[in-house]
Amino acid sequence: MRCAIYARVSTLLDAQRTSIDNQIDIFRNYAAQQNWEIVEIYTDKQSGTKGNRPGLKALIEDGKAGMYDVILAKELSRLARNGRLSYELRDICQFNNIHIVCLDNSINTVEGNVQNFGLFAWLYENESANSSRRNKQAKSAKAQRGLFVGSNAPYGYLSDNGILKIKNDNTPTIILRIFQEYLSGTGMDTIAKNLTEEAIPTPAQVAKKVNASNQWHGSTIKNILSNRHYCGDLAQSRTETITVTSSRRRELDDENQIIIEQTHEAIIPKETFNAVQALIQSRTRTATAPKKHLFTNILYCEEC
Repeated sequence: MRCAIYARVSTLLDAQRTSIDNQIDIFRNYAAQQNWEIVEIYTDKQSGTKGNRPGLKALIEDGKAGMYDVILAKELSRLARNGRLSYELRDICQFNNIHIVCLDNSINTVEGNVQNFGLFAWLYENESANSSRRNKQAKSAKAQRGLFVGSNAPYGYLSDNGILKIKNDNTPTIILRIFQEYLSGTGMDTIAKNLTEEAIPTPAQVAKKVNASNQWHGSTIKNILSNRHYCGDLAQSRTETITVTSSRRRELDDENQIIIEQTHEAIIPKETFNAVQALIQSRTRTATAPKKHLFTNILYCEEC
């Protein structure tokens, strides 16, 4: 049979490269024992709870195109730590006459071993949920101690073991400029346009994010103007994921956020920050919904 190998690790750390290589070595030995031909190897460095992994997407598309007969994975959790996604993958394979073999005995359709599939799918998703909860608790405890727990420090700062420190470059100057220009009457979109025209690197570029845009936007300026980190306070846990299987996040109200004042050196004086918040509030447009006329959709002009 023609075999497709799928290997996955959860992070981009270089140390995980060995894990992927070890998985592939195990698969090569197993395929040789079964006299299977390996036609393609697919890999990902992302959480198994998410379905938008490039390696997994390619695996599915090539399977639908009939490129292989069996998928070989170390564990069902390598394919998916999401119960819904696990069942979707199983159904796609059944529809396209593709076998699934996982070496943790969760499923082996070649041998007809499918009775434990539902149990393993539930166990792996539950394990992910518990791991996520423990991770949130650890971050919350760290945040309560006044330490920064984000993956990227705010624009203008660097994180030194959880302590925010002002960067020794031009980014703090850009922060000051944004606040000063907004207070002087310049709109957010205009500030963004000017920074873009001057080719000032965006926060995403400074953080070296993948596919970072070189375009500043009004929303980026608003986020900076509204960020309490710039007046020396830590405001964390402002959003949370809805579920462990979803990337969508929801805003938390002030009562559920972790706010610790005066944890680090401020770039913006608190008086200036508060003045900007008041100005943002006063400039917020509140449009009144148009009233529906008594004859709306009843009477029409003879020309229409």
